[in-house]
Amino acid sequence: MNQRVIQVFLFLFIIVTTIIGLPDADAKFIQGMCVTGEVQEISPSSVGIDDEFTLGINIESCGNEIPKSVMFEITSISPDIIVTEDSVTDIPELFYSTSERYVRYHMRTTPDANPGIHIIKMRLTYGNDNSKSSTDYEVEIRVIGEDAEPRISSVETNPEYIYEGDSVDLRLGIENYGEAIAKSVVVSLGHDFKGIKDATIGTLDLNNTQIALFKFKASKTGNYKIPVFIEYEDDFGKQKDEYEIKLTVLDKKGRLNIASVKVDPVLPVEGGTVELTMRVENFGDSTLNGVRVYTDHPFQGLKESFIGTLDPNEDGPAVITFIANMSGEYEFPVTISYSDDFGEEQIKTKVNVIILPTNGGAGKAIISAIILLVIGGLVFLNYRTRKSKDKIIKQLMKGNDEPAEKKKKK
Repeated sequence: MNQRVIQVFLFLFIIVTTIIGLPDADAKFIQGMCVTGEVQEISPSSVGIDDEFTLGINIESCGNEIPKSVMFEITSISPDIIVTEDSVTDIPELFYSTSERYVRYHMRTTPDANPGIHIIKMRLTYGNDNSKSSTDYEVEIRVIGEDAEPRISSVETNPEYIYEGDSVDLRLGIENYGEAIAKSVVVSLGHDFKGIKDATIGTLDLNNTQIALFKFKASKTGNYKIPVFIEYEDDFGKQKDEYEIKLTVLDKKGRLNIASVKVDPVLPVEGGTVELTMRVENFGDSTLNGVRVYTDHPFQGLKESFIGTLDPNEDGPAVITFIANMSGEYEFPVTISYSDDFGEEQIKTKVNVIILPTNGGAGKAIISAIILLVIGGLVFLNYRTRKSKDKIIKQLMKGNDEPAEKKKKK
């Protein structure tokens, strides 16, 4: 063989081996068509929420026959991941048994993606017009996220000192101490008082504070540990945390009291008409509506009187008129009713009234004695007053006469 021809063949052999390498003695090729796929790249390796990343798959021929067509496709993907290009890729022809192709998909996670593992299912299909084969693959994409941490930052009550029967406005400052936005934040109280127990805040940004407002009726004294539940959503889904606040309800202070009682006549007598006037005063801090007084007396006549609205430190009269058809000493149960923000409330007390008899001498004697004492007192007071005046007049007259006598002696 011509030496020049040999040199040309050697040169070409070196170039070919440089490009494709020497055949691997250990390489085993499958008889017929064979194509494999392998995930070789997830970049970046840490995928966050609302984050872009790429998925790289290496396609390699492993048979001694060259398939006419090769297709790679994504068959199933989490709704939290979006593929930004066509999910089906036609692979260029594999010309020889060790040919490789590289497929890259550009993807991104949604803004509300859930942290955790998300599965992407893929399929590799290859063959010719008469026969096709397919292989399924799965790849795990781990989406990382941050925790939100809404907690109680402040507690305020109005009034500051809570008494039994008070209507209480409770303000809880809720601050997000976490690393992610807290969404759909709802704060709930676990107490047995009547009132508003749930407050919706909504979205709470990082290091932001919002106020949860509550209102309840402090119906019983005592020291209370009230559970506070904070429900929210963060990168890891729905969460629920529990905290505790302490409140003290002091002994009941009067909100409505009977400030004074007047009976007309002062000494009611059996068979007469009696007018009982009770002045009811609002000692509380809020306006009370629908104030009425019911007196459970045994006589014929009115038993209920309507006062209406009483502002703080305001009083109003409740007038009850009845016929005293029986004598004796009576203790009337009195019920004061009113309405506030939480419905109707009642306060119970008692009033004493004495009805004098008319068919016995004792009653007349007492009345006569009282009248005589009053008249006698007035007469005695008038006598002493006149006597004192006479004495003063005499002294004045005597004083006026003495200077006149001295003038005569001179």
